Amino acid sequence: MPDAPSDPRIDRVLTRLVEQGVVGSADGATVVELSGGVSADVFALTVGGRRFVVKWALPRLRVAQEWLSSPSRIVVEADATSYARTIRPENAPKIVDVDDVNLVIVMTAAAPEMVNWKSALLDGNIDPDVGRSLGSALADWHSASGSDPDAFRRFGDRRYFVELRVAPFFKRVGEVHRDLEALIDRIVDRMMQRAICLVHGDFSPKNVLVSEGSFWVLDWEIAHIGDPTFDLAFLVSHLVCKAIHRPGEAHLYETCARLFLDAYAERSILGADHHDLVPQAACLLLARVDGKSPVDYFDPEQANRARALGRRLLVEGATDLAPLWDHP
Repeated sequence: MPDAPSDPRIDRVLTRLVEQGVVGSADGATVVELSGGVSADVFALTVGGRRFVVKWALPRLRVAQEWLSSPSRIVVEADATSYARTIRPENAPKIVDVDDVNLVIVMTAAAPEMVNWKSALLDGNIDPDVGRSLGSALADWHSASGSDPDAFRRFGDRRYFVELRVAPFFKRVGEVHRDLEALIDRIVDRMMQRAICLVHGDFSPKNVLVSEGSFWVLDWEIAHIGDPTFDLAFLVSHLVCKAIHRPGEAHLYETCARLFLDAYAERSILGADHHDLVPQAACLLLARVDGKSPVDYFDPEQANRARALGRRLLVEGATDLAPLWDHP
């Protein structure tokens, strides 16, 4: 059985992998706990010369405020990841096992040379071509699923999007900024009226692994049939946050965002409407300061700049992309 840390859940995973013939034996297995962010327990498992990632979703997310969501969303993550691979097999991990009783999934591990894109961006290692590649991939995922009845059948339930995005981000911001609440509610209403394609729901740098010429998109647990603009706004808002944090490289983050959006627009059959993208991104900027999951790298001054920018964009009704980067 595995080396430290000892965890009976890992023992069950190893037993299943042996029973299913994925590995011949559990002998010599090693386990290392990874950072699962706020939403999951994650372990790297090496056994039989093969490397896996084992993941459990948490019922209460690791944030200061109470934030609850059923861990059964892990089954959605497995299904959506597998679906994504049918469209772009090179850009998502392979699901090896799904235990829908104990609510744990096992997937292939990324190549050792892959690094987390959020970490790279925060270190100032900003390759705008990653943005272009992500735009093309997202366009393929959105476009293919938008005409696939099977996707609509499998991912029509939006409960986890409401639990993990609408309530803790948009609704929470409306509670904090009461003067903007009605406006934010209208943005949410427009977003929720759309059921157009498979939306990732957490399309952010922390869920992207990159290496020379390749990348993976992870964490499909919030995947649902919804508004494709949300994925665009979500990534753009994260890049704006990075630009506020590292103003000296703001032009590179902006270039990355523009290449992402341009590649998406060129490849997608659905298109992108900036009249909704900018207001959604503005709400998400406020959420990264005043929502239930604020970014972990802002100092107080940077948080105030993000807050002021988000509020200004909403109050002015901005629909052009340029003001997103107007934060001296």
